[in-house]
Amino acid sequence: MSEAMQIATTNDAAILVEGNLLACGAGMSAQNRHDVKNAFHFATLVADSKFDAEKQSREWYNQFIDVMRDIGFTIPRRSFELNTSAELSVTVGAVAIRTIGAVGNALLGGTKLGELAKSAFDALVTVKSDAKIIDHKRSNKARGMVGMAACIETANNDVVMVVNCIQASAPQLDSDILGIQWKLDKTQYYAGTAVLILNNVVYDHARASVENKLGVRTVENVLQYDI
Repeated sequence: MSEAMQIATTNDAAILVEGNLLACGAGMSAQNRHDVKNAFHFATLVADSKFDAEKQSREWYNQFIDVMRDIGFTIPRRSFELNTSAELSVTVGAVAIRTIGAVGNALLGGTKLGELAKSAFDALVTVKSDAKIIDHKRSNKARGMVGMAACIETANNDVVMVVNCIQASAPQLDSDILGIQWKLDKTQYYAGTAVLILNNVVYDHARASVENKLGVRTVENVLQYDI
């Protein structure tokens, strides 16, 4: 690893990856952030190529998680369950943020992951003038699987990610961000949640293959903003 890639990142970042929102915390090494973004992108593309996220959400989610495992992430926890919103009006984004926060708190004993997910969500909701964001929202508008993830590097240099995917109807409003402001309104919905921990030794062997397969796609449909 080059010296530059060992330097810790100084800002939290919100990253849109193929229609899914990935939040990466400050303090991650540049290499780890680069690897997480590429792994997330690669797994999303593989899942998209095999399954329709709207009609085959469980299969899509399982494929995504399996690819992440195969390229170097351990999966100590994963689930895909039918849930019912008990609230009169709650958005998909709020449910995802709350889930990530609860899992992160149980896993790490703190609120960092939930706060990180909320900051990423809030940053993208307030972006109104960037043409790339507008085009990105439009091109991903038909997706039925809304995905959010938050990732940090711990004091022990473990890279921990919590992923939450919700099968949701495509957004009806042009101002909506990928459907995450869609209201559940006591509707039943399917949600997948997983904890992923990066095994750098395994990913070191997969890195070149992942980057070669992504090729120019590494910069397509991936938009990053500091938060």
